[in-house]
Amino acid sequence: MKSAKVSLRRDETLREGLLRSFDRLTDSIQRQSLPRQNDEEITHRIRTTLKWLRSLLRLIRPGVEPTFFEQENDRLKSAARLLSSARDSEVARDTLKNLPVNDHTGRDAVDAALSGLEPQIQHEKAQQPNLNEVKEHFQETLSRVRRIKFQGTEQQIVEAAIQKVYRQGRQRMKQAIRTDEDVAYHRWRIRAKNLYYELRFLESVWPKRLHRMVSRLSKLQDRIGLDHDLAVLRAELKKTPETFGGKERVGRIVSCLDSQVKELRSSAVPLGHKIWREKPKRFARDLVRHWQKNKRESA
Repeated sequence: MKSAKVSLRRDETLREGLLRSFDRLTDSIQRQSLPRQNDEEITHRIRTTLKWLRSLLRLIRPGVEPTFFEQENDRLKSAARLLSSARDSEVARDTLKNLPVNDHTGRDAVDAALSGLEPQIQHEKAQQPNLNEVKEHFQETLSRVRRIKFQGTEQQIVEAAIQKVYRQGRQRMKQAIRTDEDVAYHRWRIRAKNLYYELRFLESVWPKRLHRMVSRLSKLQDRIGLDHDLAVLRAELKKTPETFGGKERVGRIVSCLDSQVKELRSSAVPLGHKIWREKPKRFARDLVRHWQKNKRESA
C-alpha cells in the first residue's frame, strides 16, 4: 500500500487541495482487501490515513458548521476504534524487545514479560479488523466533505486553524514540562501530530520555514510517541505484575523504562521549544502572508 500524496499545490485553492487529498487518502483505503491476521503494515497505514483525515478536518474547522466537524471527526474516531485492538499488545511486545538490557537478570525479566504478553497478542490477532466497516466510514466522510461550503475566505480559515493548533500545542508542551505526567505528554503528542500533518499539507505555501518545522515535528513525534508507548507498557506491567513474571522482574523492567522516559523527555523539550518559539498569532499570520505572496507570484 503506497502512501497517498497529501499536500496543497501552489496553484490550488484550499478547497481543491483538500478534495484532491481526501480523494487520494480514501482511495488508498478503498483499494485494500481484508488484511491477513499478521499484516501489521496495512493496519498501520490505515491508522495513519485516519490521522491525516482528522487533521485535515481540523484545518478547515473554522470554516465549516460545528456539527459537521463534530460528526465527521466522531465518524473517523469510530473507524480508528475498529482497528485499535490490532496494535496495543504488539507495540508492547516490540517495546520490550528493544529495551536496552544486557545482563542476565534483565533479559530474564523481559522474557518473562514477553511470555505474559503472548496470550494477549494471539487474542488480538484472532480479532480480524472489520475493514469493510472502516471503508464505509471513509466513504461517508468523503461524500460529505465534497458537499461542504466554506464560511469565510480560505486565508481566514487557515489562519484561524493554525493559530489554534499552534497555541494548543504550545500550551500542552508547557503543561507536560511543568507536571512531567504521562497523560500531559500524551496530550502534547496529539496536538504535535495535528500540527505536523497540517503543516505537511501546507508546506508549499512557505517551503523554507515549514519544511524545517515539519522535520522537527517528525523528530518530536518519534520521541514523545515512544515515550507514550513506554508509559502504556509501564502501566500495563504494574497493573498485573503477576502476569509478567512477578513484582521483582516487573520492577527491573519498570526501572529501565523510567530511565528511557527521562532520556526521551530531556531531548524532546529543547526540540519543542524550537518548534513553539513564536507567538501563535504571529506564526499563523506570517504563514498566510507567505501563502498570499506565493499566489500573487503564481498569478
